Amino acid sequence: MKRRLSIGLGVLAVAVAVPFASSTPVLANLQKAGEALVQQILQPKVKMVLSAEKQIVTTNPEGEQEISWEAVEGNVTVRPGDVLRYTLLSENAGDKPAAELKINQPIPTKTAFVLDSARANGAKLTYSIDGGQSYSEKPMVEVTQPDGTFKMEPAPAEAYTHVQWDYSESLKPMASVKAVYEVAVQ
Repeated sequence: MKRRLSIGLGVLAVAVAVPFASSTPVLANLQKAGEALVQQILQPKVKMVLSAEKQIVTTNPEGEQEISWEAVEGNVTVRPGDVLRYTLLSENAGDKPAAELKINQPIPTKTAFVLDSARANGAKLTYSIDGGQSYSEKPMVEVTQPDGTFKMEPAPAEAYTHVQWDYSESLKPMASVKAVYEVAVQ
């Protein structure tokens, strides 16, 4: 019993002596560890859910076209010309505001962005035509004119590769934002 007690006291003495041997007191180490733990706990945690809907166009008895949206789930067949609407719901499930929130969404392959379809309240919309390397409110491309000169023109819908929603204000804890855009299947 005495041997176990002396081993236990020896380990305790080393544990107490190590912090004193270093230049930082135990209390300061505990405080730093506590601050780091609080920072890890109080972080913004933005959860994102992407959903898709397929546009359904019908003609009413008066001969007018009506548009409705049908949820796309599982394996769905789409055909060239079909329009899909993507909705990205982002929620800050954390305890701290999510500052400088930017949401980037790629345009799926074999689809073309539907111009002027992106929207989201409170966000600045920008677009990329270079795979997400740079963004602009109005992407431009250089077009060769018949006389051989070059002219900058708005990029065609097929050139868009990404949509970005830039929320200038912080997303408060438990708050959410919804971003929407449409693409046409090619």
